[in-house]
Amino acid sequence: MAEDSRIAVVGVSTRTFCGVHDHATLLAGALEHDGLHCSEHWLQSSASSLAAAHAEFRSFADALRRGLERERPDAILLHYSVFAFSHRGVPLFVAPVLAPLRHARVPVIAIMHELAFPWGEGGAQGIVWAASQRAALIAVVRASQAVVVTADFRAQWLGSRRWLPARPLAVAPVFSNLPAPTAEPPNTRATPLLGVFGYAIDRSSVRLVLDAVRQLSDSGVQLQLRLLGSPGPDSDAAEMWRATARELGVGEALSFSGTLSPQELSNALASSDILLYADPTGPASRKGTLAGSLASGRPLVALEGRRSWSLLLDADAAMVVPRSAGSLADALRRLIADPAEREALGDRARRFAADTMSVASTAEIVERFIAQPPSAAAR
Repeated sequence: MAEDSRIAVVGVSTRTFCGVHDHATLLAGALEHDGLHCSEHWLQSSASSLAAAHAEFRSFADALRRGLERERPDAILLHYSVFAFSHRGVPLFVAPVLAPLRHARVPVIAIMHELAFPWGEGGAQGIVWAASQRAALIAVVRASQAVVVTADFRAQWLGSRRWLPARPLAVAPVFSNLPAPTAEPPNTRATPLLGVFGYAIDRSSVRLVLDAVRQLSDSGVQLQLRLLGSPGPDSDAAEMWRATARELGVGEALSFSGTLSPQELSNALASSDILLYADPTGPASRKGTLAGSLASGRPLVALEGRRSWSLLLDADAAMVVPRSAGSLADALRRLIADPAEREALGDRARRFAADTMSVASTAEIVERFIAQPPSAAAR
């Protein structure tokens, strides 16, 4: 692959603050650093009605076709998150976006952030989503020379689906979208600060975390629990945390940072004594909140789940504990009492993020796939 190769980066966002778009922007920067030239073709979708969405995607597809004809890229990098290409969960707009990519007749590398809704969840609506999104997935994989996913369990799932075209496949864990912190690690506080990045989680996980805070308080260990970044203190998620905290008698321990700029968020993570990852599926390589927490270099406690990342556990880069309030309280108590263990755990987290969850590693995978001859994608 020549250093002056031209790469067209294509994707869709439905929110102003979009982790997929941030991921695409940083990855394009890494590719540019390696001598490739990247152009962005990105739709910021805002349509609420079906008619408006059809018009929006039709206009985007026309502009995309013209842009690709004008630029004549050597390859296309498609960032795919299925719900962004959907209306009410049905992926109606995959075909209009794929058409200009096929017309360009150059290799397409698909980075798949979200694949398809799982079978057996969501009732009748879930059945429609699961079936239609699998049909769309077939089209996306067929149009691609190679596929990059962000978690090993997704690679295993794709590789075992006999109804999907066979394509070269690689795993590239999500990297942090945040800049390096400029804040110094915290000095000793009278009341330790526990930061949570990614707190729009299910009610049972919220109750578990706050019950652990209550257990610590009852045993004489006080801490501050601060929810960092989006969706912010005025959100439904924030109200659920507040209501549960009041119910358990720990309302005074809870606070919110409010929405923050990327640098402010990075500094808030780095200024926490301990970080907590409480997503119900466990710490998984597909989560930017996990990547940002690890990259901050602060000690991370995570609640285990069915998607817990074995590589993270093997590296001991986070303290992963059973999903119970007692287990979480015991882990926090242990770290609060031992500053040396906190710093050692934070150092392992930082090294793990740098070695395993870097944008440079993802860029290397993409560049390798772009350099493959098109015939490598054939079954």
